[in-house]
Amino acid sequence: MRYRFLLVCFLPLGCAGQVGQSQAQATADVPIRDSSYAVHNLFRLHRQGSMKGASLGLAGLSGAVFEVVNHQPKTALIITAVIAFFTVLDIRQLNRYSESREGLVVRQYELGWPLPADVRRQLKLKYFRPIL
Repeated sequence: MRYRFLLVCFLPLGCAGQVGQSQAQATADVPIRDSSYAVHNLFRLHRQGSMKGASLGLAGLSGAVFEVVNHQPKTALIITAVIAFFTVLDIRQLNRYSESREGLVVRQYELGWPLPADVRRQLKLKYFRPIL
């Protein structure tokens, strides 16, 4: 009975120490990348997200067409308005994180210019690590 009590009390402490050590080892094993690598990851992930959103907008537009065919013009108008709003936001983000702007930012950074303020604000630790 006492052993169960001791096991229940001290087992979480031992596991917590092992988890902390494994996390420290994992961060030590990850090579630190430079900012150009992080900028590539930032732009790529934002482009992927905006492409997903734009494709969902096209799917919503097909739903609005389906509603028009079923003689529901008010519902189709509401769907179109909502979908158009979010699709415009996604296209704007796609333009903001375009491949040409990514190349320009990286090229300027490699020439010694500082990163633009909007890109610097967006960079977080997760972009410096390899993204699978």
